[in-house]
Amino acid sequence: MSSAISTNEKDLSEHVEVQYDGHANPLEKADRLDGAVEAERLEHAMTIWESVFEYKGAVFWSFIVSMCIVMEGYDLALVGNLIALEGFRERYGEYVNAQQGYQISAAWQSAVTQAPTIGAVFGVLASAQAASHFGYKWTLQASMVLMFGAIFIVFFSNSLPVLFAGQFVSGIPWGAFSVIPTAYASEVAPIRLRAVLTTYVQLCWCIGQFIASGVLYGVKDITTEWSYKIPFAVQWAWPAPMLVILLFAPESPWYLVRKGKLEAAAKVVKRLGRAKRENPEEVVAMMVRTNEIESKTMAGATYKECFKGAELRRTLIVCAVHAGANLTGLLVSNLGTYFFVVAGLPNDKAYGLGLGNTGVQFVAVLCSVFLSSRFGRRTLVLWGLGFNILVMALMGILACVNQSSGVQWAQGILVIIIGLQWGLTLGPMCWTIVGETASLRLRAMTIGLSRDAYYVSSVAFGILNAYMLNPTGWALIGKTAFFYLGTASMLFVAAYFYLPEMRGRSYRELDILFHRRISARQFSKTVIGELDDE
Repeated sequence: MSSAISTNEKDLSEHVEVQYDGHANPLEKADRLDGAVEAERLEHAMTIWESVFEYKGAVFWSFIVSMCIVMEGYDLALVGNLIALEGFRERYGEYVNAQQGYQISAAWQSAVTQAPTIGAVFGVLASAQAASHFGYKWTLQASMVLMFGAIFIVFFSNSLPVLFAGQFVSGIPWGAFSVIPTAYASEVAPIRLRAVLTTYVQLCWCIGQFIASGVLYGVKDITTEWSYKIPFAVQWAWPAPMLVILLFAPESPWYLVRKGKLEAAAKVVKRLGRAKRENPEEVVAMMVRTNEIESKTMAGATYKECFKGAELRRTLIVCAVHAGANLTGLLVSNLGTYFFVVAGLPNDKAYGLGLGNTGVQFVAVLCSVFLSSRFGRRTLVLWGLGFNILVMALMGILACVNQSSGVQWAQGILVIIIGLQWGLTLGPMCWTIVGETASLRLRAMTIGLSRDAYYVSSVAFGILNAYMLNPTGWALIGKTAFFYLGTASMLFVAAYFYLPEMRGRSYRELDILFHRRISARQFSKTVIGELDDE
């Protein structure tokens, strides 16, 4: 069987992005459909725990690749909260008055905190394109090398312009770290583990934030330049070991099928663990079948295809989901430590709450695995948004009363509750929805566009957030919640009408649902037959 695959790989590599011919597939045409149906049927029949034990290789390597995003989570939390360090403000800021001490202007605060995000906008486009052509593994390794060098610029920066440049360069590999783990996890996972493995992406993001909060808490009493240089230096501990480990990681079998490397795809299927319950050739046949369905509606894997036909709807959904994250009040939670400081809490209490905020998110994401196994993605998103609306309303009201110590602590607790809600519902489901919605042939690029939508909205609302929270800006502080009350309400309405339920669907079924233009509220009710291809 493998020799038949090998014989046709050379011809397939030139034509697989458009179509397969009958001789190029891993099974004869008649048997191929039966094998594809059987492989999909087995995935549907398995429980979560059966999938975990049967696909240990898929779980392990998905966990490893997803750990790349720990770096983005660390950097994001670090950059957002460095401004709360006295040593950082004294080195880069200007003296305001005896009460406020040294402060960095709102303009430079916005520039420095958003520089990595601006860099990531370009990094996402480049890495998604590279991943589509060269594979996930190679793109991640190249990004690790670039990240290692970018840390040098940040560590040795001696002015805000140099720091801005270093943070911008650091953001470029962020693009790969934010795109590839989600795409990789969604492709190596069987149906029942898609939510679990893509949720782990969010968990790794929380791990990065938790490490950053711990490091910042440890240096909070240092008043010299080492109060911020130590957090920068910690970043060097990550790229080197990850670069070595990734040398042994398998490429996504779906990527190999798209490139016509069917024999290699079958070998990876065995390595990921699917061969224990499924015939590897049948699994590859299932992948070929799905790829054929998608190839009928698109000319190739380009960004242009993301905005045509059914793909436009998919692109809009993932972009709205990722960009909408910054409209839920998440930015207030991400700048939790700084919010606590400007709200009037002492520095040690502010950093303690900041660390607790990240810890709560970490535990919440762990619990979200059980929620996602019982409830749909759409359901959890609507619950999360509804809850967030109530929290924002309460936080805004508290900001309008006399600011006593009790009120300040109450606002701090509500910021933590925002993080709790995000970790339980919106955060994990964001990664899961983005990973499932994108078509396989355009996966990296669609996820890249969604992440760029997130970064663009993060820059825009991050700048707005800085002015709303900064004492030298608009100084709204807790009243900022009223703004996010309005944006979260709009998101709730949009999600109700336009966000489909994709839980428990194979990629073939999702392709057909989108091609048939089934309405979002009818996705979960529509039956797709095993033999349906359109």
